[in-house]
Amino acid sequence: MKFHSIQLRNYRGIADSRVEFGEGVTVVEGPNEIGKSSIHEAITHLREDKSSSRKASIKETQPVGLDIGPEVELHLSTGDYELKYRKRWIKQPFTELSVIRPTPEQLSSDDAHDRFLAILADTVDVDLLVALDVAQGESLAQAPLAQIKALHSALNESGVEVADHDDFLDRIEEEYAKYFTAKGRETGDFKAANAEVPRAEAAFEELRERSRGMDDLVDYHARAAARLETVRTQLAQACKDRDEVEETAKAVAELRTAFEQADDRAKSAGRDEQIARDSLDRRKQLVADTTVAQHAVTENRKTVTDLETAQSDKDSDFDRAQKALAEQQTALEYARAQVKTAAKTVTKARAQAELTELTRRLETIREHDEKKTRAQATIESIKVTTSDVEKLSSLETEVRIAESAKTSAASQIVAKQLGTQAVSVDGTELGAGGTGEFAAVKDVQITVEGIADILVRPGASPKELDNALTSATHAFEAELERLEVDSVAQAREKANVRADAEAAMAEADSTLKVLLGQDKREGLEAALARAEQIIGDDDTAQGNDTGTKNCTSDSENDASSLRDLEEAVTEAEKVADTAQADVEATRSELERTRSARDEARVETVRAQTSFHEAEIQLERLTKSLDEARSSDSDEDLGDAVDSAQALAANVVSHADEARAAYQAADPETLEMRWQNVRQLVDSKETQREEVRQEVDRLSALIDDRASEGIYEKLAAAEETMESARTKQARLECQANAIDLLRTTVLKHKDEAQRKYVAPFKEQIERLGRLVFGQGLSVEVSEDLEIVSRTLNERTVPFESLSGGTKEQLALIGRLAVATLVDSDSGAPVVLDDAFGFADAQRLNALNVILGTVGQSAQVILLTCQPDRFAQLGGAKTVSLV
Repeated sequence: MKFHSIQLRNYRGIADSRVEFGEGVTVVEGPNEIGKSSIHEAITHLREDKSSSRKASIKETQPVGLDIGPEVELHLSTGDYELKYRKRWIKQPFTELSVIRPTPEQLSSDDAHDRFLAILADTVDVDLLVALDVAQGESLAQAPLAQIKALHSALNESGVEVADHDDFLDRIEEEYAKYFTAKGRETGDFKAANAEVPRAEAAFEELRERSRGMDDLVDYHARAAARLETVRTQLAQACKDRDEVEETAKAVAELRTAFEQADDRAKSAGRDEQIARDSLDRRKQLVADTTVAQHAVTENRKTVTDLETAQSDKDSDFDRAQKALAEQQTALEYARAQVKTAAKTVTKARAQAELTELTRRLETIREHDEKKTRAQATIESIKVTTSDVEKLSSLETEVRIAESAKTSAASQIVAKQLGTQAVSVDGTELGAGGTGEFAAVKDVQITVEGIADILVRPGASPKELDNALTSATHAFEAELERLEVDSVAQAREKANVRADAEAAMAEADSTLKVLLGQDKREGLEAALARAEQIIGDDDTAQGNDTGTKNCTSDSENDASSLRDLEEAVTEAEKVADTAQADVEATRSELERTRSARDEARVETVRAQTSFHEAEIQLERLTKSLDEARSSDSDEDLGDAVDSAQALAANVVSHADEARAAYQAADPETLEMRWQNVRQLVDSKETQREEVRQEVDRLSALIDDRASEGIYEKLAAAEETMESARTKQARLECQANAIDLLRTTVLKHKDEAQRKYVAPFKEQIERLGRLVFGQGLSVEVSEDLEIVSRTLNERTVPFESLSGGTKEQLALIGRLAVATLVDSDSGAPVVLDDAFGFADAQRLNALNVILGTVGQSAQVILLTCQPDRFAQLGGAKTVSLV
């Protein structure tokens, strides 16, 4: 197929435009919105849409503001046919087909549409036509080549035909599906057999473990029974040892009793000896005391007479000192009363000063605490931060950049007022001789007063600029919504409010730390309460609220009052101290005279008492000595001491012998042996009971397991396991066989497929080396898609390549198809605004490729930048103005 010409009338912004295409490469150039993309779009609508179509894409081609229908006429050749095909949509629609050769035909309406499609179906691969047609913005995508019959025919002719073993492969896949899923996982009986073997093995292992457990139970029972007999023997021996120790303990107890009895008798004899000695000593002492008492009576009689004379003088001195102390005591009490009154006044004044300071300090603390709370509430209610404002401002800048880019890409209107008639563009007055430049990104109203009113509508912006503007706008609006603001200014205002609140919170927090210092707020509150309590107690004690208020007022207003009160207290304390010193001095004098008087009295009384007691003592001792001698003479007491001493020596000797016999029996060791053997008997009895219970438990378990028939079940499980293993081995052998067969067949099929795609791969590499160099190779999939590019031994997946490289490889793939397909069954390569990502060096190489392809296929290039194809040799250039 080849296009000869196309004519557009009333199509979008095109009133009437005709383009003649060359046999090879045709470059259709012109500025944006001149109608280049409309040519590509018109060919598609002409082929696919009936003239009666009312879909949106057809309605969009109607010129804005005009009640006329868009019209397209295409002159082309396809196969043996030469055609002229014409359509109009929307307004007075029609379809006309003129077949020029081989047999002239003229058809209209749906018959013309159906006949045109039939001719295309007979002469050209429509899939190839679509694949070689690249619309604006679609140059990065690879063409869907897998279903193009013309390409398959070309590859089969130039390569090795793929052997047709589909029926055989279907039978293999059918058999394979009995054993494996499409992803190679086990299925069906094979999966069930593989699952059954582990289950049977697990059941067998469980029963084998239980049988081993049965054997272990029997062993445990035997060992437990033996241990029970051992414990019983040990218990019997321990009981025998306990009885022996008890007998020995009885003998030691008898020795201890004998020792204790002998010791008691020795102690009794010692007491008797001591009593005799005490009696003799008391008799000697009584004789000596009687002699001393006689001498004391004589001495005390003289002392009493001297002391009674001195006592009268001491009594007179004491009376005078007592009167002086009473006078000084009265003066001291008065001074103390004055000190107490002054101290109360000072205490209250200090409490009032502390109350005032604490009240002021706590009020300031509460005020800053409230400021901190309000600031915290403001911060929590506003989530917009300075960084959020910066981000939002950045997003707004991105929107402005996108808008500026779109404006820069839009058509520019340059207006100049030549005469005196007023000219305005979008409400902007130019003025006499004035000029202005405006971007047509939206409808622009040009008014020449009294002459014309012109509306300029913008064409379609490049999609990437619209997408960039839409993306930037969406991001900006999403951030506005997240921050719950309407503009950057509002966000900045909220952020400023939050920042002020954060500063206020920091200031309040810092001030609170300074106000509190090392104190705690609870301590300040307690101190305030104590000061209030002191003032309250004093007011209660005085019963005069007015006086308290006046004092409080004076303390608050006159700081010097407290110092005066403190000085008054100091003076009163000095007076009291002087009075106290006088009292102490007088009291000391009184005490001295009292002591002298009392000492005199005591000495006199003591002397009188001593004299009296000496007389009584002499009388008592004399009487006692006479009575004692009448009972026992001094000689009899001496004999009694000698007799008690001899008896005590004999008894002590017997007690020492009993002690030696008791200690020789080692009672401490015997006690430890007694305690140990008792504990041993108790522990062995406990152990015997525990082991007996264990033997009973094991016996019960053995009886219970024996009733289950463990060994019979084990044999049955082993038989089931062996059967499952046999079946699994058989199915595994069959599955491995079909898997091997399928792998082998697919391997040969893949090899044939690689040979099939080899010509396409070689043609891409042949053309691509002009752009990328001799180190280029590509990997092509079975669907004839470029999977990866290798350049200088570095392989990169297609999707990971740069946009320019992907576009160049995708378009080279289409051009390779155009060179491989027979020219009689081929189709034009239509590229709308392609190679926009290529640099100057690659564009030169691409021009060479296009020139090469143009020698065997028709290539139509639609571009707004003719410089891209300035180096393209043999091309026909058509300029749209």
